[in-house]
Amino acid sequence: MKLLFVLFLVFAVVLSYGQDNDSIQKNRQAIPDSAFEDMGVAVSPASMHLSIKPGSIVIKEIKVNNVTKKTYNFNVGYCDFEMGRNGKPLSLKAGEGKYGLSKWINVSPSYFTLKPGEEIKLKVVIEIPEQEDAYRAAWTIITIDQIVDRPTLDAGNKPDRVAFGVIPSFGFGVYIYQNPPNVKINSVVINKFNFQEKDGKRKIEMVVNNTGDGISYCSSYVELTNTKTGLQKKLQVKKFTILPQYFRDFFYDLPTDLPSGNYTAVGVVDFGSSEEIVAAQAEFIVP
Repeated sequence: MKLLFVLFLVFAVVLSYGQDNDSIQKNRQAIPDSAFEDMGVAVSPASMHLSIKPGSIVIKEIKVNNVTKKTYNFNVGYCDFEMGRNGKPLSLKAGEGKYGLSKWINVSPSYFTLKPGEEIKLKVVIEIPEQEDAYRAAWTIITIDQIVDRPTLDAGNKPDRVAFGVIPSFGFGVYIYQNPPNVKINSVVINKFNFQEKDGKRKIEMVVNNTGDGISYCSSYVELTNTKTGLQKKLQVKKFTILPQYFRDFFYDLPTDLPSGNYTAVGVVDFGSSEEIVAAQAEFIVP
């Protein structure tokens, strides 16, 4: 299946006379990770999982396809990030994060125009140096943002009037994850697993922590068992990436039609280890 896009960015750029736009921007912004095709432009792949030995160079490819009847201009950039407990990435300033991969990546062209029906293949060169910090996991986002010209604003015949302009645009992000071969994915734990009931809704909370030094690509699920009848119910499987030394919080909604009784909940996380998975258990009562 062809992977399309990720990371739709809608920028509302507010322009005003006498005000420096850069001064109102936050240093750290939440990066949405919703996945859908916008404006008929598609990017693939959505992510790359690398395992490059330090001292090596690898060349990859990103395809950008314009199936619309419009011409678009794009600019390529990079965004090193840290990940929140809900899985949402938060952007970092250049050089701020010790796990930043952008310093070892070069994409060309960095600016391009796509006419209707055109496709371009971006050349991604990843050059991992043979130095100490290259022997740990690293990650970044390659951003592909639409460039939109700013229209001239007219404040009318009143010089003290403030004029605003909203410029919608869109963009994409390709997640790049690097686990050097020396890194082992062998240390993911479930820190918390319990039953919650709030505002009439029943949930299972699971907190997962990656205590190792590698990026883990995980699958998790919760299975419920009625201890009296033996009725079993498997809740939705969640697939996620968890970075080294980071936490992830998950909530599994229980079915509203779950019959009354005593239940055992078992949470399972497969984190990519060939030797083990982790599990936790909790008990609860549905009146």
